[in-house]
Amino acid sequence: MSAEINHNVEWDLAVALSFESVVPKPAIQLPIAQAINMVLAQDLTADIDLPPAHTAMMDGYAVFGQGPWRIVGELHAGSFLPYLESGCALKVSTGAHLPPHCSFVIPQEIATLFEGDVASKSSFTPGQHIRQPGDEALAGESIAAAGTLLTPAIVGLAASSGIDEVLVHQSPEVSVVVTGSELTSSGKPGPGQIRDSLSVQVTPWAQYLGAKVNASVNCADDLTALKEAIKNSDGDIVIVTGGSSFGEHDYLRPALEALGAIYVVSEIWMRPGHPTLLAKLPDGKLVAGLPGNPLAALVSFMTVVAPALRGLSGQSENRMSKIPLAQGFECDRTRVVPVVLSSGAAEMTEFRGSAMLRGLSQADGLGVISPGENPSGTLIRVLPLPWRVN
Repeated sequence: MSAEINHNVEWDLAVALSFESVVPKPAIQLPIAQAINMVLAQDLTADIDLPPAHTAMMDGYAVFGQGPWRIVGELHAGSFLPYLESGCALKVSTGAHLPPHCSFVIPQEIATLFEGDVASKSSFTPGQHIRQPGDEALAGESIAAAGTLLTPAIVGLAASSGIDEVLVHQSPEVSVVVTGSELTSSGKPGPGQIRDSLSVQVTPWAQYLGAKVNASVNCADDLTALKEAIKNSDGDIVIVTGGSSFGEHDYLRPALEALGAIYVVSEIWMRPGHPTLLAKLPDGKLVAGLPGNPLAALVSFMTVVAPALRGLSGQSENRMSKIPLAQGFECDRTRVVPVVLSSGAAEMTEFRGSAMLRGLSQADGLGVISPGENPSGTLIRVLPLPWRVN
C-alpha cells in the first residue's frame, strides 16, 4: 500500500476525494413513511393538483353572487357540495372543499348575522380566502428533485400530492471500531485509564447523516485484533477511532497494509485531525481512520466520512454557508473549530483543544478557517454538526 498517494493533502481536497471515492447505492421503492432521511433516486412529481379543489382558508361563510346572502347549509372538511345558488352562503370550516364558483369567504370573526342571512361591512376581492386548485403544485409537476433528502416536510408534501411510494437510494451502512487499551466503558476511570467517550458519539453521528450502523465494537491496541475487527466488519465504511498516526502503538496503518488496502487520503494538512486517513480495501469497503481525541475525531469524521456518506446516499457535495469571523485568527493550515453563531458572526468557542468536548457541546457548527492571517470579519465556511444537518 502506497503512503505517498494523496499524502498530507489540503482539507478541501480531502473532502473531494472522499466524495469521489464512492458511487450512489442502488435504488429501492419504499412507502413514503419508511423513506424519511433517505435520498430520492428520481424526481418526485405530484399525482394530483395540490390542493385538489377550491378550499376554504379559514372558518367563515362561503358566498356566491351579491349579498346579503341567505345561509343554506354547512360544509366541513371531508364534505363537498358541487353547486351554490346565487345570493346564498354556506357556513364553512378551514379546509372544506367549496363549490368552484364561490365568490369569496367571509371570515367568521367579521361576519354579520341576522335572520338567517350573513353580510359583512368589509369588501373582498374575487377568490379571497379561497385556495385555488393547484396553487401549490399541479398534477405532473416536480415537487422534489432527485438527490433531495426526504425530510418530514417533503414526505408530507408527497402524501398531500397523492404519492404513496418513492424511489430512494439504499442507506449507507457503517461499522465502528473504537481502539484503545486505556479505555473503560463505565464508571470512573482508574489509574492509567480514560472513559471511552467515542463509542457513544460515533454511532449517532453516522445515524444523523442517514447511515445504518451495523456494529460498534471496542478493540485493544493490538495489530492482530485490529486486523480481525476490520476484516469482520460489515458495511460500506468501517470507522476506526484511534491508532491512525505513526507511533509505536498505532496499529491502523500496519493493519491496512496487511489487508491490502490502498489510500484515498493519507494525512490531511489541518488541525485538529492531521493523521486522519481514508483507505479502500480490496473488496471495495472504505476504512476511515479518525484520531482518538474526541473533537479531532468529529472534525475528521466530517472531513472524510460525511462526504462519502453523502455520495453513497445519492446526495450532492455539501454546500457550506459563509459567516464572518468574529475575532482574528492566524493559522498555517486549515483549522476546523467549534463556533457559536451570534449576531451574524462566527465566534470560536473557548474550549477547542483536540481532546475537548466542552466547546463542541456549546457549538452551532464547525468553522473551517483557511490558512493565513484571517482578520476579524473574514468570511469562513461553517460545517453543520451532524445533529444539526437536517
